[in-house]
Amino acid sequence: MKILTFDIEDWWGYKNNSIDRKEDYLPRLDWYLLQILNLLEEKNIQATFFCLGKVTEEYPNVIKSIAKRGHQIGCHSYSHRFWGDAKPKEVVEDTKKALELIENLIGEKVVAYRAPAFSITEKNSWIIEILVENGIEYDCSIFPASRRFGGFPNFKRDNPCIIDRYGVKIKEFPIPTIKILGKDIAYSGGGYFRLFPYSTIKSLVKRNDYVMTYFHIRDFDKEQKRIYRSFQGESAPINFFKNYYGLRNSFPKFRKLIEDFDFVSVEQAANTINWDEVPVVTV
Repeated sequence: MKILTFDIEDWWGYKNNSIDRKEDYLPRLDWYLLQILNLLEEKNIQATFFCLGKVTEEYPNVIKSIAKRGHQIGCHSYSHRFWGDAKPKEVVEDTKKALELIENLIGEKVVAYRAPAFSITEKNSWIIEILVENGIEYDCSIFPASRRFGGFPNFKRDNPCIIDRYGVKIKEFPIPTIKILGKDIAYSGGGYFRLFPYSTIKSLVKRNDYVMTYFHIRDFDKEQKRIYRSFQGESAPINFFKNYYGLRNSFPKFRKLIEDFDFVSVEQAANTINWDEVPVVTV
């Protein structure tokens, strides 16, 4: 199965990080989203859009435009805080606020979640219990490799499974990885999608039965303002490379990907799986 997902955060993220002027970036973000929605409609593809509570609050029409096309709406937290040092009370309050905003807007129960920056890790896997308590059925937060702001390298599964934390269970769709020079690499979204040539991406997607993609609108915005600065201890040159390399060709590569493969949403994928037969991972 090939699953298509997006994290809808950039309407707030550009503002929060002082990227461009509002009158410049909002039309670009809206334009790219419209192109994506039109392309998916042409191909009869449903995707899952993990929406930030702050975007839902400040730009409700963005979320409505996605839901109107029949796509699954998931939760991407309210504040986009990385959960590395968070306390349970903070996660509970954030999750409840985000879910309330999104569900009131679209009139449906939200059952899928992705943590900001894949920041559910071995140390804070108690977040799974909070998600289940709030009605989340499918989590897409596990990044089974080392990562600066998240990552769960000891998870050892990169295909659908069930997470069991002291009897509390959730269906998990982790990010798939490949091993390059001894390092686990996530090829299906973000910086690596921009870095690898399309021929490599196509080959990897074709040969793997399970693929979970993850995209942001900023991944396609080649006209965005470039900011050269360090970020949370990461040097300016590395941060600049990660954020901006490959932007010029990213959207054409995405178009090719959509044309070459059939994709489904998280919910559609979940309905094809016999969950009694998948591995159970205890955390």
